[in-house]
Parts: sequence; C-alpha cells; structure tokens
Amino acid sequence: MDLPYQILFILNFLVCFLLMKATSWFVTPPHKRPAFLTFAFGSPYLSPRSLRIASPPPRASHLVMFLLYGAITFAIVKGVAVYLSPISYADRILLGVAVYFLTETIGSLGQTLFFWRKENTYSIHFRPLTSPSLSQFWGRRWNLWVQEWITDVARPFHRKHKQKLIASFFFSGLFHEAMINFPHWAYTGESYFGTMLAYFLIQGAGLYVDKKYLRSAEPLVRRVFCWLVIMLPSPLFIHVPLLKFFGMTE
Repeated sequence: MDLPYQILFILNFLVCFLLMKATSWFVTPPHKRPAFLTFAFGSPYLSPRSLRIASPPPRASHLVMFLLYGAITFAIVKGVAVYLSPISYADRILLGVAVYFLTETIGSLGQTLFFWRKENTYSIHFRPLTSPSLSQFWGRRWNLWVQEWITDVARPFHRKHKQKLIASFFFSGLFHEAMINFPHWAYTGESYFGTMLAYFLIQGAGLYVDKKYLRSAEPLVRRVFCWLVIMLPSPLFIHVPLLKFFGMTE
C-alpha cells in the first residue's frame, strides 16, 4: 500500500467533487440556485436540481449500509489481491463487481455524512444490477447523482439528441480522467490519459446502438448486450491507477 498516493487520490477526489458542484451551481439559472456554501457543504449531491427530488425514508441506516458495502468491497479487493495476482484482463472484468460496491460505499458515506439534513437523501444508484437494457442502466439506474450533474453541463445540447449523447459521455469520461488518471500522473509521471474517456465513449456508442437498433429486440438480447458493453471494455476503467490505489499493483 502506498499511503501518500492514496492521500493524494482522496484529496484530488474531494477537489474534483467541489469543482463539479461549483460548475453545476454556476450553470443553474440564478432563481433556482440555493446558497452556494449550503449546497457545496450541506449536501452530497452534485447538482442543485437533485435537492428538489423527494426521497422516501431509507429502509436501513445509511451508516449500516456504508459499513456493509465497505466490508464487501474490502473483501473483494483483498481476495483479488491475494488469490489473483498478477491481475489479468479477465480479473479486471471481475473487479467490475467491486466497482459497484465501491460506489455504493461512497453513496452511503455521503448519505451518512449529511444525516442531519431534514430531507432524506436518495440513493446514488437505483438497482442497476437488474437493468433490462443499457438505456435503462445509464439513463435511470446508475449513479443518479452524476446523471443530474451531466444534465446540467450538457444543457446546451438538450435539443440535439446525438450531440447530447456524445456530450454526456464525453463529460463523464473527462471527470473520471480528472479524478483517477490525473493524480496517478501527478504522483508517478505515468500517463494513462484517454483510457477513461475511451471507456465512456464506448458506452455512448453502445447506448446509441441499443436505442436505435435494439428497441424491439428480445429482452434477453438487450440484457446480454447491456452487460457485454459494460463489462468487456471495463479494463480501460479498472486499470493501473485504480489498482494501485487499492494496493493491488505496485
């Protein structure tokens, strides 16, 4: 484990998180903006529009879910590091499961830190593992907090479907580059720039195919297509910078 590397990663994540919040706040019409400091430090959401979404009471304590998801993530990462080293292409695909639990851990942590808010905070995901299609996965189920942010920054393209689709995944790739590839480059000098962007542009292309050509396909075909598009290129996402953060590679 490389503690200075991990600290840099976390600090960079927090800076990116605040910059994304500031960007979304800035592009929100003035009459719809909350007070900036309240929004920046009083909510885990990335977009002011998320504050208007009602959320039902949680079924379980956010703290309990944070500990549960965190324990599962740790167990998967530790198991891979011990039993599957060196990590192959196929192993990285399997680590996609860890990414799901990691993001649930981050979401539950965000909900836990802002437990004092009067309003309930809705979950970061909505049952993504049950997605019947790629369109459902990216459009309604995966990382709802980021979806609201992307809606804000891609607003200039909202009347042009193809341009909006490209812009949405382009911005997704850019902020992942900033959060993951940038701190690795700053610390080691090794450049992995372009991998995150490539992964999300592939997702955009897959989503276009799903919407244009698979709308009338059998449910099983759309479900299989969904997970092939998500998982097969996942080593572009689950690469050295992320593996190094979790102590799975030097």
